[in-house]
Amino acid sequence: MIKHKPLAETTKLLIVYLALTILLSGLSLYLAYAVPSGATISGTPSVDTGPTTTPSSRTDAGGRIITLVLDLEQQNNAWKAYVGNVTGTYVLKNSNNYSIYKWPTGTSIVGEVYISRSSSINWSNGAISCASNAEMVAEQNVFGMSGSDTDSINNTFNSTNHTGFDVGTNTITQNTCPAIATWVNDTSQTPSPTAVFQEVALYDGTNFLYAAIINNDEYGFANGTRYDFQAIVAENRTSSTGTTYYFYVELGN
Repeated sequence: MIKHKPLAETTKLLIVYLALTILLSGLSLYLAYAVPSGATISGTPSVDTGPTTTPSSRTDAGGRIITLVLDLEQQNNAWKAYVGNVTGTYVLKNSNNYSIYKWPTGTSIVGEVYISRSSSINWSNGAISCASNAEMVAEQNVFGMSGSDTDSINNTFNSTNHTGFDVGTNTITQNTCPAIATWVNDTSQTPSPTAVFQEVALYDGTNFLYAAIINNDEYGFANGTRYDFQAIVAENRTSSTGTTYYFYVELGN
């Protein structure tokens, strides 16, 4: 004779099963759609303030008119650049920072580096989008830039040629956002979805942010030096201390 479990016990087992299913499903979604996280800056970053130029000179006798052509590459204090490499791991940990397991990222890092003046970005679904011209103007106004300046944000990010990528659960479609491609080996690049070291201007509804696409171990702006990312960000050209920026990283897989 087959004995059936009481209805109450069966109901309890069903509830436990459903709870575990929901918990594991939520965990799977979290792993698949992890949002960018605050990055740790390790070591002592090197700071390069640019070259020191030596003035040219002439010695001419009186009674002459000398016509000169003077040339100067002046360091642009309205912008600064961050370049470097990215390391990391995939991890499962709780809010108290205890890990249950970690996975290596492998030999080829992919993903994005995000840089913003804000320490609290809204990464939720639907929050991140391309920065509009009005949002770029608002950001450059913070730094005293004018729309007529050739080095303003909206005149710098004047292309819409870039790769598509995801920011957490937000999808940035190819060729839709203001974008640039920083230089390689002291030579300019034409922005395109296949260029290395692309940078894209984004907005979270409140805050402006730069997204630098990670290109693992590629030759960068300085001949023979390899980086994972390159990015330029706006600065107040009259500030002696500089603006604080926060760094976030999202690793792809």
